[in-house]
Amino acid sequence: MYGKRGAAVAVLAVAVAVGVTGCDGSGAGAAGPASVAPRPAGTGPLTKAVVQADIDGSVADAGTPPADPDWAGMPARTSGESCMVAYKGYGTDGTPVGVPQYEALVRELKERGWEQSGRRGERRAEDEARTVIDIQTVLKQRGWLVTTEYRAGTDQGDVKAMAFDVACAKKAGLDENPMG
Repeated sequence: MYGKRGAAVAVLAVAVAVGVTGCDGSGAGAAGPASVAPRPAGTGPLTKAVVQADIDGSVADAGTPPADPDWAGMPARTSGESCMVAYKGYGTDGTPVGVPQYEALVRELKERGWEQSGRRGERRAEDEARTVIDIQTVLKQRGWLVTTEYRAGTDQGDVKAMAFDVACAKKAGLDENPMG
């Protein structure tokens, strides 16, 4: 049916799929979680799963730190469980987080169809170098808002992204932009 070349391509595709997703289907192969490729633009509202995949893929592709488990579990501890997706990663002594990682995260989200809403906010220190203290960018797409933020705070820094389904958040009485 496939011929020799088609059969080889089919076997290679299966091997790649198993290697990328792992045997348990979790997405954790031998090299850890695989990044999620930007998805094509669509119509209608986004699902929470798609928004979570956009943030997870953007985090992986931007090289920002893995999600802090307390922040990742925050939606489950609030009344906004179905309305939001939370990510926060902290830099470490060996791998600090800075403006370049933050900008890469925002760029990755934009590659997945997220559009900037309003101006980027930025605060700088009064030192001679005018060091960036924090940055905030709000992105939107099909009924969702993502507020991204970088904070120098410590020498290691941190990056976060909070995504809200605007209609769901309003219905639940939540502020869809708690960081802004």
